[in-house]
Amino acid sequence: MATAVLIVPPFIKYSAGPLLGPARCCNLPQRRMVTSVPSLDLNALFIQPRASPRTKHGAFVGDHNKPTGPQSLAHVERTFLTDHLLPCFGSEAASDSMRRVKFGFLDHADVHQAATKLASSSFGDWARRHMSSQSPPQLTGISILHAGQVVPAVATSILARQLWPDTLVVWGGPHVSGLGDTIPVDIRKRSFAADVFVTGHAEQTFTKLLDRLASGDSILERNAVPIHLQGKSGPAVPPIFDNLAIYDEPLTLPAQSTLGCAFGKCAFCTYPAIEPVPAKLPLLVSVGSVVDTAHSLGASVSIKDSLATPLRLKEIAGCVQGRVPWSACTKLSRKFDVDTLNQLRDGGLATLEVGLKSLLPDTQLRLGKLQPLPLYEKFLRNVAEVPDLTLVVNYMTHFPWEDDERSLGGLQEARELLLTHFGQRGTVEHNTFELERLSPIARDPTRYGVKDIKSWPWGSVLEYSTDNK
Repeated sequence: MATAVLIVPPFIKYSAGPLLGPARCCNLPQRRMVTSVPSLDLNALFIQPRASPRTKHGAFVGDHNKPTGPQSLAHVERTFLTDHLLPCFGSEAASDSMRRVKFGFLDHADVHQAATKLASSSFGDWARRHMSSQSPPQLTGISILHAGQVVPAVATSILARQLWPDTLVVWGGPHVSGLGDTIPVDIRKRSFAADVFVTGHAEQTFTKLLDRLASGDSILERNAVPIHLQGKSGPAVPPIFDNLAIYDEPLTLPAQSTLGCAFGKCAFCTYPAIEPVPAKLPLLVSVGSVVDTAHSLGASVSIKDSLATPLRLKEIAGCVQGRVPWSACTKLSRKFDVDTLNQLRDGGLATLEVGLKSLLPDTQLRLGKLQPLPLYEKFLRNVAEVPDLTLVVNYMTHFPWEDDERSLGGLQEARELLLTHFGQRGTVEHNTFELERLSPIARDPTRYGVKDIKSWPWGSVLEYSTDNK
């Protein structure tokens, strides 16, 4: 049988439970009796002794249920960056280095040199000790959520090759998918990072790689050029969770009922390029199994659908049946009347996250996501009538065509309306626009006032300028 380990490198500001992608990859080959695949969440292991403990469910269930206090996740992230990562970049200004690292604005030499230093540092010694606890794997999978993990991920690859010279290093995850077709363009230059890069859904590809290793196929000759594989979704499998003691209590377990986005039209989003056709998964397999586990552990469930429609939320509520508190993300809809919201709350929905993005009419029109102010106000009034249901509103500012005053004015209006209706039961999550290389805006930049675009080989986000900035 082939052997493997799945590693999550730091830093992700999340410690409430395991990540969905690695948990799925861990389960699929085990169900086929091919191999045992443990996970090694270095991110959670780094956070655990440093962050304030989260000992109860907070007001917000899901991704927003984070430790509070002086040792917040943001504080631990700063510690990781300033004490371990930034010193690997020499004497550059700290603020400039932090921005470059977080967004992946680094060339191949930058990444390789910094990662080599990190692998030989005290952090590298710490990671090596944890990795040494694993049996030598034939495949080392590394899951990457965002650009800020790239240098630690390369350091992990370096350590894996030192510890297990014959291992096949495979990179996957949302950030790798966000790099898209840039990977094969200069894949020879990426050989220091991995032997295989998987974009898209990695579960089936991961299993096929293990099958090939189990059959004696070396896949890659030593010193060969890395390969790029386009992953494809397969039959739904429930995630499997291990090493749960390293996460906060009470746990939050991830589940997903739909692949892709049910809306999929936002001009700033990568879903149209990466997952253009949404597909519903069987609820008993994809959600019901997670709910069963969460119920036995006293955990909550975070539904990872990019956008759950009112109908899908009702179906999820029927599956959960109030056994555990859960969260989900959606967009504004007239279908969210009081009766529907009460039905969802009775089914266990505890936190509803809404992708408002903007209240500015011209911005909504450019984005292709019309959610007028009266609809937002009506939605707030309806949710306010539902006891014990908390609300998170996602708002984005500084789109290329917006001036700062109007942009921040819309944010302030969204906050004031939420405070009026909810008080502490609601919060606005403020995000700043980033130009994703696979988004419709990046494909037609002049239409959106974007110019002077600069790309970096390890960044899914592009640098740019506008007439406003």
